[in-house]
Amino acid sequence: MFRVLIVDDEPVIRKGITSFIDWEKEGITVDDQYANGAEALSALEKQPYDILITDIKMPLLGGIELTKKALELYPWLKVILISNYSDFEYVKEGLKLGAVDYLLKLTLKKDDLLAVLRRCITMLKEERKKDSELNHYQQEAVYLERKRVEQEMKRLIVQEQTSYSSTEWAPAWLEHSYACVYLMLDGAEEWRENHGFLYMQFLLEEWQKRFYEQIEIGTAMIVAESSMFLILPDLNGAEQQQLLQWKQLVEKEWDVSTSAGIVPERGINSIIKGFTNSFSACQRRFFEGLGRFYHMNGAETGLEKIRIDKKIHDWKPFFEMISNGDPTSSAIEYALKRWNGGSLTPEQVKQEACSLLTGTYRLLRADESMLPERHDLLFQAETIDQMVSLLVCQLEEIRTTLTPKLIDNGYDEELIKKALENIAAHYTENITLQSVADIVHLSKSYFSLYFKKQTGRNFVDYLIDLRIREAKRLLVENENRIYDVAEAAGFKDVKYFSKVFKKVTGLTPMAYREKHQVSKIG
Repeated sequence: MFRVLIVDDEPVIRKGITSFIDWEKEGITVDDQYANGAEALSALEKQPYDILITDIKMPLLGGIELTKKALELYPWLKVILISNYSDFEYVKEGLKLGAVDYLLKLTLKKDDLLAVLRRCITMLKEERKKDSELNHYQQEAVYLERKRVEQEMKRLIVQEQTSYSSTEWAPAWLEHSYACVYLMLDGAEEWRENHGFLYMQFLLEEWQKRFYEQIEIGTAMIVAESSMFLILPDLNGAEQQQLLQWKQLVEKEWDVSTSAGIVPERGINSIIKGFTNSFSACQRRFFEGLGRFYHMNGAETGLEKIRIDKKIHDWKPFFEMISNGDPTSSAIEYALKRWNGGSLTPEQVKQEACSLLTGTYRLLRADESMLPERHDLLFQAETIDQMVSLLVCQLEEIRTTLTPKLIDNGYDEELIKKALENIAAHYTENITLQSVADIVHLSKSYFSLYFKKQTGRNFVDYLIDLRIREAKRLLVENENRIYDVAEAAGFKDVKYFSKVFKKVTGLTPMAYREKHQVSKIG
C-alpha cells in the first residue's frame, strides 16, 4: 500500500479529497491530514510517505517550502499541488522543485485527481523496480567479485603458495590484520551416514551463501566435505558479532553444531599460515569439546602449539594391568596421563589407541579379524572422551568374551568351547568342576583331563582367575564392603577371598581399591 499525506488549511477541501477516491481499491491509504505545513513537516520527519497532496498557501509553512523540505527528506516523494488561479507563479516554482502536477481548487474533480494519483503510483512502481534491479545488479557484481577472490585464495592454498607474482585480485583489507577461521561440522560422520555426501555439500554451500548475504566483507571457502575456511577483517566489535551471529544462524536453521579455530594474521603472504594454524586451533575440539571457538595467538604456530613427540613411549605398565586383570579404567587412566599432556595431535592419539587395542588382542590371544573395523571407529571419534569410551568398550568386550586359545581341533575342542562359554556366563555363581562336566556330558575326571590339555590350565585356577578379575573391577567401580565384593565375584568365604586376592595381586583388597581409586582420581 502507498501512503498519502493531505495538507490544506480548508477542512472542506480536505474532506472533499478524502471522499472522492476509493483509496483501498487504488492501493493507497490516507494516513494523516493536517491544516498547515508546519504540522505536516513534523509528521514527515517522523516517518516517510509516498504521496504528498498539499495546498500552496497555508499558515505557518506554505506548500512550496513544505515541498522543498519534504523532497530533501524523501527524494522519491511524489507531490501534487493544489492552488487557486492567483497562485500560478507559485505553481511554476513548485513544478521546478519536482512536483508531479497541480490541480485547481475551484474546478477539482474526482477523475482529475484520480488520474494524477495513478500517474504518481506508476512512477513510484517504476522507480522501485529500477532501484530493485540496480540493487540486484550491484549485489550480483559484488558477489561475483567475492567469488573470484575466493577462487584465487583456494588456488593459492591448494598450490601452497606463500608468495605471489600478481596480487591484483586481492582486496585491500588483506594487507592489514585479518582473522582466519577454520570451521568444522561436528558429528560429520553421522550426518554423512544419515543424509549422504551430496546433502553435506548442499549444507556447506547454503552456509557459504548465508555468509556472503550476512557478512559484508570477507571470504568463505569450502575446503573439505565437512569444513570451511573463512577470512574476515580483524575481528573487533561488529565483525566478531557478525561472525558469531552467522554461526548461530546456521546452527539453529540446520540443527547442527560447529567448531571453529581462529588465528589473527596480517598480509596476503600469511594466508597459508593462517589456514594451517586455524586448522590446528580447531583440532583442539578433540581435547576440549565440541561447539566452541578455539583461539590461537598470532605468535603461536601449529607446530609450537602441538609438539610432535617422537620418543617411544613405555606402554609396559598398560599391558601389565591388562594382563593382570586390573580394571580397564586403571589402564585407561595411565594412557590419559600421556594423551592429555598436550604433546600429541589428535591423529597421534588415535594411532596410539589403535596400537593399544591391537596389542591387547595379541596379549590375550583374541580373534583379530574385526580389528580394522574397530580401528575405524576409534579414528572416527571427534573428541578424546568419545574415543576413550569406544576404547574402554572394546577392551571390556575382549576381556569378557575372552576364550583361551585351545591346543587341538576336533570334537574335544568343541566340548571345551561349550564349557568355557558356560563358565564365562556363570563363574560368579556356585559353579563346580562336576557341574560344568555335566553340561558337556563328560565324566568329571575325563573333563578335568581334557580341560587342562586344551587350555593349559587347571579348571579351578581358571575359575579363580576369572573371579579375581571381577573382584578387581568391583573394588574400583563401587564402594561396597569387601564381603559384598567377594560374594558378588563368586567367593563364599571372605577370608579365603582376601588370602587368594593378596597372593595373586600382592595387595589386600582394600589396598588395591585405594591404589586404583587414587590413580583414577589423579
